[in-house]
Amino acid sequence: MLFRSVELLRRDGRAERGEGVFTGVGTCARCHVVRGQGRNVGPDLSGIGTKLSRRAIYEAILAPSAAVSHGYEACTALRHDGRSVTGLLVSRTDAGVVIRGADGNDVTISDADLDDLVKHPVSLMPADLAAALTADELVDLVAWLETLKNHAIDARP
Repeated sequence: MLFRSVELLRRDGRAERGEGVFTGVGTCARCHVVRGQGRNVGPDLSGIGTKLSRRAIYEAILAPSAAVSHGYEACTALRHDGRSVTGLLVSRTDAGVVIRGADGNDVTISDADLDDLVKHPVSLMPADLAAALTADELVDLVAWLETLKNHAIDARP
């Protein structure tokens, strides 16, 4: 685990402020859904408090590429004209691929335009995202995430 891990684990955050961090300065809702709110790019976090310990939640935030959830691996679709689209592979058929970008929008690339599809071992979640948060904000965010006990339903197509 990264910076001041022991100190962070020892602190009790204020969960009532953590949701504001999730939807605000933490920018988490740009990619994650909680209770039907947010964008469906990364995993639904509605039940994260049931699935992960406090330590594991910190690790997921501070080192997102350490353990990328199945189905959420980043990939890049390379087009014949040299352009590319990076995001999550939503579907792949004989007709082409659908890639969901970090903005939550799906891009369809026909098989005729597709040159290559490359999977990446890193998460779409930026590794330095927590750097935008104060220690208090991070602790509050984790405290709130720990309260999320409803099981997530993955609504990706």
